[in-house]
Amino acid sequence: MSMRLICLDDDPRVEAVLGRFLRRLQHDVSFYRSITPFKTALLDDPPDAVLLDLGLGRESGIDVIHWLARAGIEVPILLLSGHGDNVLDTVRRIATASGVQVLGAVPKARLVTELPVILARDVKPAPAAKPDLGNRTMLSPGELAGFIRAGRVEPYFQPIVFPGDGSLRGVEVLARLRLPDGTVLGADDFIALAESSGLLYAVTEALFGRLIATRGTLATLGLTFVSVNLSQETLRDPRILGLVRRLVAGLAATCAIEIEVTETSMSADPQTMRTAAAQIHLLGVSLAIDDFGVGYSSIRALAELPFDTLKIDLSFVAEMLDSGKALRVFHAIVAFGRSLGLQVIAEGVETEEQRQRIASQVDLVQGHLFGEPMTADALLRKFAGHAAPAPCHSRVCP
Repeated sequence: MSMRLICLDDDPRVEAVLGRFLRRLQHDVSFYRSITPFKTALLDDPPDAVLLDLGLGRESGIDVIHWLARAGIEVPILLLSGHGDNVLDTVRRIATASGVQVLGAVPKARLVTELPVILARDVKPAPAAKPDLGNRTMLSPGELAGFIRAGRVEPYFQPIVFPGDGSLRGVEVLARLRLPDGTVLGADDFIALAESSGLLYAVTEALFGRLIATRGTLATLGLTFVSVNLSQETLRDPRILGLVRRLVAGLAATCAIEIEVTETSMSADPQTMRTAAAQIHLLGVSLAIDDFGVGYSSIRALAELPFDTLKIDLSFVAEMLDSGKALRVFHAIVAFGRSLGLQVIAEGVETEEQRQRIASQVDLVQGHLFGEPMTADALLRKFAGHAAPAPCHSRVCP
């Protein structure tokens, strides 16, 4: 596919070499060595993509990225630099966080091999952020309490599968609230309210009760485990141990229970978390550290608490195909988890390419490629007859 490109690079040698190379690939490219005429050309007639060098003398490619973000210019960029992978990776993150779409980042030493591959991709504009139109359902504490009493808290299930063949192994249970008009609210729409109004335990109790009621469906699927999330606030509640004990008893003949806690939950009140984790573990429940790698105390948490499973944060999977550094960090996390004898789960797998890249490295995978959160009936329709055991390294295995 032929593209119209604008390249900003102050090195005249790049224009001579890169220009011939890109035109041989049937791309139309214009070169600029200074920022002012580049900006004018970009505003007058936006191209399909911008090739942006990071080192531009008095100003840098980072300054250009900030200008693109402030101006709201939705032209994707491809980063070039002679300063190596680490700088490119950092600037790619700066651009992404600023809302600028990045097609790729290429060291100049590898332009000939990597640039054609990136430009051959089907370039689509990044999806625009959905504006907050103020139409989200706003609940009062009284309404939420009434809905909880009416049994409107429901468990939804996201599949956790064996990466080789996609066979179902377990599920992560996520809370949903079904309103009288049929609208289903995600956790983001009511959990914060539950926490601030003292209703979080009631939500958790209702969720566990509905979860136990699905044991027939879970048994049909042959699940090894179900995983539930408990927040810092819930773990502080002295009643939670009895609730977990009730869940274990309710699903005893069906599958094992795993409790997921985030690193941030543990860092806020370490002593309370240690006590809760040890007590829960003594009930025969396994523990998973969720979103591993995004904070600053993950390793300390693994050293102090009896974890069985490490769930790699989805950001590493999302970035691994575009960032060699992110891929190396992913490999290092897997090796670290293996060295501790932990089951390793990769979250956020959304493409077949991602699945293939990590299939031989992790025990289990989770993400929209295998199914978004769904009802128990939908889970049964999708996976009945397709569940199969797979080897892993955790207490959640039979």
